[in-house]
Formats: sequence, C-alpha cells, structure tokens
Amino acid sequence: MFKNIDIGNVIMKIVTAPGPVSYPLILASRDYGDLDLVFAKGKETENAYAVADSLVSLIKNDLRIDMVTVKRLMFIYPKLQGPRIAIWRRGSAADLLTRALLDKVGLKAELVYADDWYSIFNMLNRGEVQSAVLNLGVLEHNDAFLEELINAPGACGAYVNGNPQYFIDAYTAGIEAIRKDLTNAADYIVRKLPITIPKEFIENILRRVKYGIYDPGDYVSFINVVKRYSEA
Repeated sequence: MFKNIDIGNVIMKIVTAPGPVSYPLILASRDYGDLDLVFAKGKETENAYAVADSLVSLIKNDLRIDMVTVKRLMFIYPKLQGPRIAIWRRGSAADLLTRALLDKVGLKAELVYADDWYSIFNMLNRGEVQSAVLNLGVLEHNDAFLEELINAPGACGAYVNGNPQYFIDAYTAGIEAIRKDLTNAADYIVRKLPITIPKEFIENILRRVKYGIYDPGDYVSFINVVKRYSEA
C-alpha cells in the first residue's frame, strides 16, 4: 500500500483519526510547516508518511504499530455489570474491547450503542443501563482502564512509513504545547478539528490522558483479539 518515504524537504502527510490521538499533532502543525495533517479513517492512507489511530483500527487495517502514543483512555463505569451496558458506536474500539472483555470474564450483557460520549453517561444516570464504557473526556477515573483489562499495549498509536524521528519530534512538540498552556491548546484544537467537540471534553482529555511515545512491545496476542472480534 505504501511507498517508503524518506525525510527531506518534502511535505510529510500524516493521516489521523480526529480523536485524542490527533490532538498533539494538531498542535504540532502550528510549528511544523511541512506537516500535512489529513483527517481520515480506514483505508484512506495512500502515500502517507504516518497513520495515527486507535490501536484497534491500525490492526484492522493491517498496519504495524510502531509506537503507542495514548494510554489510559477508556474505562468501565461504575463496574462491569449487566444486564445492559452503554457503548460508543457499534464497531468502534470501545465496542470490540468490551465484547472481548465480556467473554474473558464470562459475563453476558446487552450492548446499547450511542453516537456521543455524553449520551452514554446520560443513559447511565437515567438508569437505562447498568454500566457504561466511558472515556476521560467525560469523567475522571483512577482505576483499571479497558486497554489494561484486555492486555492491549495502549489505546492509540501510530504506523510510520520510514524514519520515525520526524513523527516523534512533532508529537513530542505537541505534548509539550499541552503542558505549556492547556487552555490555549484546547482552543486551537477545537478550531482545527473537522468535527464539533466541546472544549471541556478536549481539556479533560489533555489533562487526564497519558500521552507519550511508548514501545508497543510484543502485541501478537492483542492482534489475535482484534482479529477475532472484528469478525464476530
């Protein structure tokens, strides 16, 4: 699918999902004039230098996980219990990981889907479901995270087609921009995202999520989980 790309005086096309994985890249694009940030999902990655997405999506699209960039993102609240569990979007990483976890612990439950995170939380508060898969943009959490319960190396990451140093430098610069001025960082992200996300949600993500450049380690078992539940 890809031609190997060397870093030089060229535009560096990075394809990213418009979720938390993209936030440091959006900030880095202010200072990296050769960074061409393209918001897309799935197979829309031809001639890209790098692809940033959930680890689940990278595996689904047969892309290597070269680095993990987001950890500790999603969790079960208040605990994993039925008979009904609210989840963000059928087919999402949250959906796949929750189904895998239910089988792992031997719990049967009806999954109820919503198109935004706040609707999930509202269903829980109204008593329509007994538990919910949330992320840190909605609520703070200090217990186990969904990725940890499934032995995933993280929540989001990147495939890099060539020398990874440019990506590492750009992503790290974005993280530093968050640490320097979180409020202004959130303002800029809100303006640049192709979808409408409340500023409060983005600020919560920037404040609570564990951003960095991490080695994914051996993730063969996680590939098997994703492949199995992608076909289910």
